[in-house]
Amino acid sequence: MDDISATNTRPIAILAGYMATAAALTAWCISIIRSRPAVAGLSASEKSRRRTAVAVFGVLAALSLATTWYHMFRFFQWSYLQWAASHPLDDPSALYLGRWLRDTGLFRQAWASTLETRPRAWWSTQIFGFCANWSVMLATQSKKRNIPHLWAFMLLGQFVAISFASNLSFLAFTVYDVAGQSHPVSGDKSGRTTVAQTPPPKSTTSASSSAPFWWLVILGVNVSIAVFIPELCDHPRFMQFLLLPHILAFGPLLVNSLSPGQVPPHLLNQPPLLLKIGTMALLLVSASHKVLAEGGDLDLVISTLHQHPAVSSVGWDVICCWMSFVAWHVFGQE
Repeated sequence: MDDISATNTRPIAILAGYMATAAALTAWCISIIRSRPAVAGLSASEKSRRRTAVAVFGVLAALSLATTWYHMFRFFQWSYLQWAASHPLDDPSALYLGRWLRDTGLFRQAWASTLETRPRAWWSTQIFGFCANWSVMLATQSKKRNIPHLWAFMLLGQFVAISFASNLSFLAFTVYDVAGQSHPVSGDKSGRTTVAQTPPPKSTTSASSSAPFWWLVILGVNVSIAVFIPELCDHPRFMQFLLLPHILAFGPLLVNSLSPGQVPPHLLNQPPLLLKIGTMALLLVSASHKVLAEGGDLDLVISTLHQHPAVSSVGWDVICCWMSFVAWHVFGQE
């Protein structure tokens, strides 16, 4: 009995640790947003824009968290019931969480479920595209606004949902000023107008950085992997292939550390809007072609959204990403 308890404790502790880490990362990201340097002298229109953006991204973050994790908990329930139906249990009314977690690879089960058919993959491959584009945005804004620890937002995205973490990052982009940006401040004792300036980038070298080139290389590799990963569901090394885009998502921020030189201002809006649209269009066209080749259509794709709780979680993550990235281009400031 003690041996059984010991083997059950470890998987439960891992799941509890996962949830605790997700909560801690969320709290840390919020603290980064709240600890932005105070800047005086914002114009009334800029204050209004920021208030609107903060409200929009705050609501979208809450919507994303609610929708994706409602379906994620439904996936946990589905997974447990599937496991219980295939295992003899001493007391079917009791919960055997430890045994279930020990016998089930939730990460693999969830992703395999979202990629095993063409209509399901139509949803799930898009999240790789959003993550790839967002990873470059994080690297760009890290250079542009001196926001600390932006890798924590990416890690949060891997633990919780890309749309949730990206909305928190958009909040950070909104409240942090562009490094070196000046704001007129009026009303000092002498009646003169003074200027408040955000501290310039911390780079100590004036050498030009090669980071923008490598950002786009990593973006291209990530999108290419997303196109082909549904074909690898039955491959014995599926998990290794699946981990590649999750790891490469940190690549652009790592490039920043390895290439600390200055980036020309005209390259600090990467990836360009047309490139974001192009990469997502490539994924959509590729996924749609595969669905049509099997005789499917858009109605089948839409009905698939609620066919399986894991697909629903990723699908709503995609829907929230579309809303959030459009909102960034409307209410944000590149």
